[in-house]
Amino acid sequence: MNAVRESRQCEYTVKNYESDFRKEIKPSALLGYFQEIAGEHAGEIGLGFQALREKGYFWVLSKIYVEVLNRPKFEDRVVVETWPHAPNKAIFERSFRVFGADGQVGVRAFSRWCVLEVGRERIVPSSRLESSLKTYRAEPAVAWDDWRIPEASGKGVPAFSLRIANSEYDLNYHVNNCKYADYVFNCFTVAELEARRLRSFQMNYVHQSHEGDCLDFYRSGDGEGGFVIEGIKNGAETVVAARVRFDD
Repeated sequence: MNAVRESRQCEYTVKNYESDFRKEIKPSALLGYFQEIAGEHAGEIGLGFQALREKGYFWVLSKIYVEVLNRPKFEDRVVVETWPHAPNKAIFERSFRVFGADGQVGVRAFSRWCVLEVGRERIVPSSRLESSLKTYRAEPAVAWDDWRIPEASGKGVPAFSLRIANSEYDLNYHVNNCKYADYVFNCFTVAELEARRLRSFQMNYVHQSHEGDCLDFYRSGDGEGGFVIEGIKNGAETVVAARVRFDD
């Protein structure tokens, strides 16, 4: 029997539909890579989609911070690595790194996940989940603990809006976490994104969105040279908060 690996690596080639007008990988595509490899590694250690579904549970991403050192481009071959950290009572932390063809780290990320009960959406304690992984890497891909994101100020005209339909859904019948990255970056114009280099982005997922929900996204400065974006559902409830920073 093969030993359970404390980390997993996968190679990807950046496709045209994963790239933006600058021929650089979209933030949503990066989150897609992270979601895919995290799911595969969770399956290896006995906590994959099917294993949890049989118990009436499912994974949700609650927070992620992504630092961009060298953004992969269209047709680049990259290696994505992930490893989990020892869980606490209810939070499962996981790190990610993206290596370029030169072997250098181009992207690094740190995330927090939790497990919910299907239908009831209550948090499942880690004590109910048995992993076959017995040792954990302690060091994160990037040190990060500033999870607080201020509210967007001056909520007048939204920077971006949409009504949720079926194409936004994932396996768990709600909007997939990757989709929100597209919504957040839709709050910037092509000209703004052409003039800046993405340095980092952070996503805090607060509530779920479902078919028929109307989402309005508001943008303001964060007082530190970056931007905060707040997504509000049906005019009443914050579903996602984000912070984006650029190098001009």
